[in-house]
Amino acid sequence: MRYTVLLSVIFMISLKSYGRMFVRKVTTIDVERSYRYDQRWTTIAKTEEQGIRELMEVLERSPTGKKIIEMSRKKAKSYGKTLEELLFSGEGSLTDTTLVRKFSPSNPNEVVYESRSKVFINRNLSVKNALLDLAHELTHFSMREPFNPYQAPFGLKDFITSTVEGRGGEVEAYLVECQVLFEIFKEKNHNSNCHRVVDPSSGRVNKNRGVHEFYQLGRFYKTFHNSLRKHEINPTDFGVTSRGGAHFISSAYGLPYPLAAVHEYEAIMERVCQNDGRRLAIMRDNVSREPASVALASYRSLASIHQKRCASF
Repeated sequence: MRYTVLLSVIFMISLKSYGRMFVRKVTTIDVERSYRYDQRWTTIAKTEEQGIRELMEVLERSPTGKKIIEMSRKKAKSYGKTLEELLFSGEGSLTDTTLVRKFSPSNPNEVVYESRSKVFINRNLSVKNALLDLAHELTHFSMREPFNPYQAPFGLKDFITSTVEGRGGEVEAYLVECQVLFEIFKEKNHNSNCHRVVDPSSGRVNKNRGVHEFYQLGRFYKTFHNSLRKHEINPTDFGVTSRGGAHFISSAYGLPYPLAAVHEYEAIMERVCQNDGRRLAIMRDNVSREPASVALASYRSLASIHQKRCASF
């Protein structure tokens, strides 16, 4: 998942979640397709747009995939778009959500926020891996709760929790990915990490197991806890973390997802503080030109908030 925040006068922030670092075994889904599922997905049709539609048709053969596509179509409709209009090929698989913050330089006190999203699928993937990435990214797109870093509360603790285990977060996206793998590709033994999130007693993917696995930090355990203390968060608030081997890695940062979320939060806040600093400069300039008690009060209020939030950034 990547979030981009724009200030119009426009500035940008990004939250990135690229493809998973898992090995996947190649097989054949059915005999109706004229292509192999180990070939690059961009070669299965005349255009990449047609290739994406083909991926969608195959994904809909999975009950889980069909449900995610239906949810995603509803989300796209809320933007006044079709789902196909929001799907693209790219250098990495990610969901890019843009938050636009608009205000007039002549009246920076009145702010309007607008959110929009696009989904990108890595053009270098095989058909099989692209299907799994599509299921993963559509879970982010359709289910992830939006956040606004300009408005309180927006803290690191909740950001980590939301990113890793929240609705539409990394754990749920991976569970959907695995479920699609099991439903479309019928093999019993998959060369992936999906077995780590399956409950042995039921044979089904299990969120609790997923949360346990995603919070295994390996050699980054101490680094993560030190990062929490830096932001005045007690590590006991994340008691689920362990020193167990880290099998789930963010390719955006090359780090376990909880620690990657810390880095992403810091990057977001640095840009937020830069943007608010620019907005404060505009407000200060307006106050100096046209003294007004309301404008001055708004400036002082935002300046106070800015100082508290941005002292560490």
